[in-house]
Amino acid sequence: MVQIDIRFKSDEINTLRSLIGKKLESIQHDPFNFVNSSSQVVQINSEIGVYYLYSFTETLDYYGMMEDIAVWKFGIERKKMVDKKSFITTPVQAIIKNISLVQENQRLYKGLDHIYDVWLTRGIIIDFGDHQISFEKAVWFSEDIYIQKGYNLVEKFASIENFINSGWSEGLKAECSREIVSI
Repeated sequence: MVQIDIRFKSDEINTLRSLIGKKLESIQHDPFNFVNSSSQVVQINSEIGVYYLYSFTETLDYYGMMEDIAVWKFGIERKKMVDKKSFITTPVQAIIKNISLVQENQRLYKGLDHIYDVWLTRGIIIDFGDHQISFEKAVWFSEDIYIQKGYNLVEKFASIENFINSGWSEGLKAECSREIVSI
């Protein structure tokens, strides 16, 4: 069985956790032209510092084929490409009450054999008590980070059925589950 784990690492989770109880001043992202998304990076400005959510492709095994897959990273490192962005600033000015990670487990079977077990961080939900902001990786191959504001945002994430019903070859069966982990 092939096992792939592209969830946030413990240091990234600890960095996110350090924001709980702090004021999120604003986020900076690409202008929303057709959809609410930012390509490759979102800058998160808090009262204790500046953080970056990156989405870059890496060549990985995608169910038997080597493909460019978007992988997320979170931290304080400012990459040079950020300086080339024409970011807009969205003010938030609210205290972070909770942060949840949307974790997904995708499994692929050939007959009775479990051939792939893949874990990924599908998104981040920042809860302010009276509203939320989410960042979602909706598509495996896209470096776009989808941004939403509202309530119960996990319900607006792409359905796990998208993976299950991806048109797998005959003899293959896909399963997918999602868990929300409060950090």
